[in-house]
Amino acid sequence: MKKKCVILKWNPAVSSCNMRWFLDRILWNENEFDWSIYDYRKVRVGDPFFMLKVGVGTCGIVAAGELTSDPEPGEDWSGRGRRVYYADCTCKLMVNPEVLPILECGELEGHIRGFDWHGGHSGSVLTDGQAEVLIQIFRRYLQDCAAVFFERLEWIEKRGMDNDQIYIDQKFLKEFAIPSGF
Repeated sequence: MKKKCVILKWNPAVSSCNMRWFLDRILWNENEFDWSIYDYRKVRVGDPFFMLKVGVGTCGIVAAGELTSDPEPGEDWSGRGRRVYYADCTCKLMVNPEVLPILECGELEGHIRGFDWHGGHSGSVLTDGQAEVLIQIFRRYLQDCAAVFFERLEWIEKRGMDNDQIYIDQKFLKEFAIPSGF
């Protein structure tokens, strides 16, 4: 079965996971969490995901990785009693959108039509065609930003600062930024 590309949507203003939660994941290298999956019948372990920050401020892809479990039912994060499915996720990249460049919703909209880049359900699956375009755009984004990311990591290390700006699996960056696949 072909891998499906999953878009996890995150609005820090309404989510049970706020911006501090996200920055703490980066700070403590905690790159694993579970997330709600709307299209739970279409995805499986190993499928790639992109986490899209929506709402106020700079919006776009702030994380990428893969699902490490099949979706399973769980307690509704919103407290409204809905039937919600969650999958475990492992991030290969997490970027603080307040200090580093992200692949913004406007660019995604310009290249990929027919998908709501500003809201809607979290855990929605792109069509195969949309996924191919996203992979190309994301690869170009990583190629364009790789030097910035590594310079920032070096800058943080030299100053002995806490890093709440970027988490990156360097193997992922090297593999993904070089044309080969996700």
